[in-house]
Amino acid sequence: MRLNPLKRVASAATLTMACATILLSPLGTAGVAQSSQATVSKSMQSTNKLVFQYKAPYFEKYLTSGTAWSDLKAADYGYAGEAVKVKSVEGDMALAVSDSDGNRWIPRWYTTAAAKTITETQPEVITLSPNTKLFLAPGGQLKWAAPSQDRKLIALAKWKDWVGIMVSPQEWRGEFTVYRPILLWVNMKSIVSKEVIPTEILSQGSAIGDDLARNVTELLLQKGDRDVKVKKLLGNPDVTEHSANLAELGEPMRMGTTWRYERPNAQFTVSFSKEGKLETWKWILPAGQELQLDAYAGKDYGFTYDFRSMPAVMTLSSKPVWRNQGNLNYAYLIGATDQVLLMNGDDGGFSGMHHDASIYAVDRASGRKLWRVDAGFGMYSASLDHSRNTAAVYTAYDPVKKIYEQHLRELSLKDGQVLWEKELPKERQSQIYAAKDIIILHQMPDSENVPVLLTVLDRATGKQLWTKTLNGNQQILSTESDHPYILLREGLELQALNPRDGSRIWSVTGHGDINQDPQMHPYYSFGNIQLPLQPQQSSRWFLVGDKWMLLNMETGQLLAEYPWNRQERFETTNDQRYILVQRSGGLSDYDGSQIEETVLYDIFEKRALWTLPGKAVNGVLDSNRLYVVLNGLPAAVEREKGDVLWQMPVTTKQSATSYTLDDMAKSHYALLSKYLLLGYGSDLLVLRKEDGKVLGRLHDNQVAFSEARYRKGIEGLLNVSAGDIYIGSSNGGLAKYQQTELEKLLDSVQ
Repeated sequence: MRLNPLKRVASAATLTMACATILLSPLGTAGVAQSSQATVSKSMQSTNKLVFQYKAPYFEKYLTSGTAWSDLKAADYGYAGEAVKVKSVEGDMALAVSDSDGNRWIPRWYTTAAAKTITETQPEVITLSPNTKLFLAPGGQLKWAAPSQDRKLIALAKWKDWVGIMVSPQEWRGEFTVYRPILLWVNMKSIVSKEVIPTEILSQGSAIGDDLARNVTELLLQKGDRDVKVKKLLGNPDVTEHSANLAELGEPMRMGTTWRYERPNAQFTVSFSKEGKLETWKWILPAGQELQLDAYAGKDYGFTYDFRSMPAVMTLSSKPVWRNQGNLNYAYLIGATDQVLLMNGDDGGFSGMHHDASIYAVDRASGRKLWRVDAGFGMYSASLDHSRNTAAVYTAYDPVKKIYEQHLRELSLKDGQVLWEKELPKERQSQIYAAKDIIILHQMPDSENVPVLLTVLDRATGKQLWTKTLNGNQQILSTESDHPYILLREGLELQALNPRDGSRIWSVTGHGDINQDPQMHPYYSFGNIQLPLQPQQSSRWFLVGDKWMLLNMETGQLLAEYPWNRQERFETTNDQRYILVQRSGGLSDYDGSQIEETVLYDIFEKRALWTLPGKAVNGVLDSNRLYVVLNGLPAAVEREKGDVLWQMPVTTKQSATSYTLDDMAKSHYALLSKYLLLGYGSDLLVLRKEDGKVLGRLHDNQVAFSEARYRKGIEGLLNVSAGDIYIGSSNGGLAKYQQTELEKLLDSVQ
């Protein structure tokens, strides 16, 4: 494998600009500007609307000839064909109003027929004669003298004998706004000299600087542009990948192609539909002293900025053994047998909701999809039985019939054949669990007058074995087919029930208050972390009264315990002996945004090995090291003493901003012999174990989980087993890599 080199030449001296960079679209002559004012006013009086004829800026302030250069910046753009409500016209400006954006000013000339004939030109460096004025519109009233040091400017457009000059904001990043360049206009006779800028401005070896390239893309790229035009302007991409889902939430998934342009300090991505039309772009830039994530450039949320506080990440050109493309945004691994992977597809609706979801199976050797059950926007769940090579799938909604209809099906993993099926009563919503040889139905009523039921079905036939009415104080705990018993919590008592008849096998009683178990929290992975490809543990942590108890699920034997504290949460590591305890302060209850310290605790010796300031999660032990995500950053910690051996460097101080890096980790670590894999941001990062150096991002892997799916992401997006690496995604992909081959490629990057 090689890392894209991308050594760039610094901006040529002739392209140096101080206050103003240059770019945009051509406008009209004095005669046209004056004659159009009456037309605009008349049209506005009759319709109260104007229509843009060419891409034009929105300004937050009314402009005058005395407006400072620092205020010549666009807060957004209006696009050709877009109608805007207008409250008033004052000279060259019109006051546009909207419910979402409030009042903003536009150059009204861009709403006249004259603006239709603006043509974009190849970028040129131009020199202006002394005392030249730059006009808001060709021949308009508003004009400004160019700063004396800005003799060389960039021309991007033409209208009759007028040239559109790009002017970029002196300060282009606000706290919540990205300010954008505008076009000002000069008459051709004011131009003293021209020098054509070669196109392919982002290609390797281009002399165009990052700032100039960014401003040019702002003005010259817009949604719907053909890929041919984009390639002519930007050059050949360094990397080509599958795009993210281009469809709106609730629409069928629509995949395209993404081009990546990678520079040491600036990266740019553009995504196209399958028809080759530009849909989205993103600039990835250093954050400086201020961390800001996914800042949007105006109302078009497809055009974004991502200010990273970590070093630039180049793409590693690795290829998977296979890649399976799903039909929904997110692909999480649920479990697997030797031959089949069981997956969960999810479109990523907000706050744990979804418009569409699915359960599907993928052949482990070839990556071929074997079958799929669509769940629509209803509730759903699945349980894998390794011994039978089957999957039980529950759905509450039929997306084909478009009705709520609850079904439980036992399917053959290899082909999806229905082995048995039950339609469940409509008056209760169900959740399914499993234990050895059975399916457990937790049937919850829609009304208070109907009891909650625990119903047990024979796994082989689907026949009901027994049922039990639950009172309001009884709760079924999640179990899988490898677990021996049904687990029922009732107040301070935890019971294990015989799957065949419901008789009690063992029970454990706690003391103190009844506390709510936090392990189902949608935004954290408290307590037990169980990766789908790892063997099921025979023991598990339970919160019983005022203690966490590690119990043998076969016998109920207490193996270890840890006191419950309202201001603490913990998560397991890959070594059962150690847990990571996070402690918050300032409030009576745990606050995940206010973690003061993290403790590595030895549950068998009942002692803290060390304490680190801040929040450490996703702990994975490897020899004498613990790899964690510490305050949002990958890090390695010496296991016995807690010395931080390395941590990913950043350019920002998190305390100086309301943004944090806590949510950047999107998966558990995968341990290779000399490397670490980690879903971070939207990338699958490769880090060197020895010193934490980021070698790059793995090609064509977009790794993220949707809101309220934290555990699904941490457990289901990145897994290693028997020398195979499986990577889920946020664009419907599931990729398999062979560990030995991947490490050979990584060795060549060293």
